[in-house]
This record gives sequence, structure tokens and C-alpha cells, in this order.
Amino acid sequence: MARPAVEVRDAGAGDVDVLMALYASARFDQAQLRASVDNVRARLLRSLEHGEVRVLLAFLGPEPAGYALMTTSPLLPLGNCAGPSIEHLHVVPDFRHRGVGRALLRRAMHLAEAEGADQVACTVLPGDRDYTRYMARLGFAPVVVRRAVPLPVLRRRLADPAAGSAHATGVVARRRSLRARLARAGESLGVPTAG
Repeated sequence: MARPAVEVRDAGAGDVDVLMALYASARFDQAQLRASVDNVRARLLRSLEHGEVRVLLAFLGPEPAGYALMTTSPLLPLGNCAGPSIEHLHVVPDFRHRGVGRALLRRAMHLAEAEGADQVACTVLPGDRDYTRYMARLGFAPVVVRRAVPLPVLRRRLADPAAGSAHATGVVARRRSLRARLARAGESLGVPTAG
């Protein structure tokens, strides 16, 4: 029996329930996606209604098999080359290795070409090795690294300018103290010290 073909179509506001079920699958698959489901649902619905994001929805037969959430913006803020960026690509674990990811990426590529873009970017979570390898095999290469910090951590670090160097200073002081104690212990045992 032949496998059903993967069909990809644009998702609309009426697909929010299907997308949220897929998102729940992604949450369990990737522990990094911790946002409240209710908040995600409201933001997704608003973004779809206002055209802020484009979501491609993949089906294997009648079953939703995955999605790609895309935005369009320059890769760098002052760059002139805007193109689609796949902010999140997810394939339901039971439907992996059946061409779902490739079908979603192929559709993204065709959309990029139709918009006159010469590249497609993607966001990769730092701990997701399988996704990183998958995208690398398809030719996606690192271009920029974006880092994030929780505001309370940044506030604490900025409030005390010495906080950043205090850790290094403490390590050096502990090493000197340890060397001095070892030297004293060696002298009491009659062991010659270097120096």
C-alpha cells in the first residue's frame, strides 16, 4: 500500500485548534517551549488574523502532521535582503521520516522565490541537536547568534558593575589561598617548594 502524499497548505484563523494540538506535541517534544498554551493560542490567533505570521500546515492523508511558522524580515536589522524566516518547524514524532519536513521547507522555498527573496532563514533552539543537524544537511548555516537574558538577571548584573568580575576575582583569591596552604603544609613535611 502506498503512503499518502504530504499536502501543505496555508493555515488560517480557523485552524487554530489543529495548530494548538500540534504545538502541544512540540511542547512535549522540546522542553524549551514553555509558554502558556492559552497565551500562545491568543497570540497565534491575533498574528494570523493580522498577517503578522504565515503558518504552513502539513497533512498526511487526513492527519495533521506538522507545521512551519514563518515571518518575513531582514536577516539583520539594517540589511536589505528580506526573506522568510522559519521561526518554528515541527513534525509530529509519529510522522517523521515521511517527507513532512521537506514538504514544508519546499513550500517555504517556493514562497520565498515568489516574493523575490534569495534566502530562507530558520531559528534553531540551542539544545535541539536533531533539528540543527537536519537543517545543516539541507544547507542551513549559522549566520548570527542571538542570546537572551531574563530581565531580573540583567538588572542584577547591571546594578553592581563589579558583579561580573567578582566571580573571577574570587576564583583567583581561592587559588592563591590554596597554593599558600599547600606550600605551608609542604614546608611542615620538609617537602621543597618550587619558586
